[in-house]
Amino acid sequence: MKKFTLIAWAAACILAAACAGGPKPLKTSVCQAADSAAYVTMSLDIELPDPGTGASGAIRRELVSLLDDQLGTISSYENERHFPPFSGDADDNGALLEYYRSHAFAVVDSLSSGDAAERASYIREDPDLTEEQKAEILADFPVWSFEYTLKKVAETERYAVFQSQNYIYMGGAHGGLTGAGCVTFDKKDGHRVAAFLEPSCVTEIQPLLLGGLASYFSEFGDPVSPEAVREQLFVEDGPIPLPAWTPYPTEEGLAFVYQQYEIASYAAGMPAFTLPYEDIAPWLTADARQLLGL
Repeated sequence: MKKFTLIAWAAACILAAACAGGPKPLKTSVCQAADSAAYVTMSLDIELPDPGTGASGAIRRELVSLLDDQLGTISSYENERHFPPFSGDADDNGALLEYYRSHAFAVVDSLSSGDAAERASYIREDPDLTEEQKAEILADFPVWSFEYTLKKVAETERYAVFQSQNYIYMGGAHGGLTGAGCVTFDKKDGHRVAAFLEPSCVTEIQPLLLGGLASYFSEFGDPVSPEAVREQLFVEDGPIPLPAWTPYPTEEGLAFVYQQYEIASYAAGMPAFTLPYEDIAPWLTADARQLLGL
């Protein structure tokens, strides 16, 4: 039997004041929802700027579009839409959340039920299993899990960073993380910073990428030299690519995160490292330089 719980609405307003004359801290609201059925659970944890105009309104609209893209194509390997975008009042957090909760959950409920029925059919028809073994397997089917988070993870006077991330488990050996990663917004006008690095820099920054990956892999045991990094990667020949997720700014420098299986095995996790701005500065885009004040 399906269950639905609208867990909470909680204002998440930053109390610190911005520097005189600079953009003010974003006022945001957090909304959460959970749903479950026989073969699937789903949870949503969403943080959006409060409705408004100017930069805050522009950031909100971009994040709502991002939320729509992630949930509208939930569980689709081809980014195929399952239902149309929300067409109601986009300033109404309750209506927005309920629309995506109900529609996204209907999709995964149907898919997980169909998957369970197909698995059950194979098990019942398997001549190598006893009736007792079949009953045991049928009683312990894996439950799918979908967890979507869209949360603010950093904010300065100049920019705000939101993380869009899915955890998906569909009954296999393990789950996986997908999503858009961390997205950065300029607080002056609310535009999303599409690129921090010039695409042509890949060859030139290979030593920096190798050094960053060496530091990541060294965290798990013996030190790994930059020369030995390729032994840990799928990339045997040619340059190591930039991550699919756009790097994002931190106090220490520009953060890079590679997704599972992007350049290394699942066991390698999500290779991540931070390059100091002074090292990466020559290859920053004009937009990134302006955002960072460099």
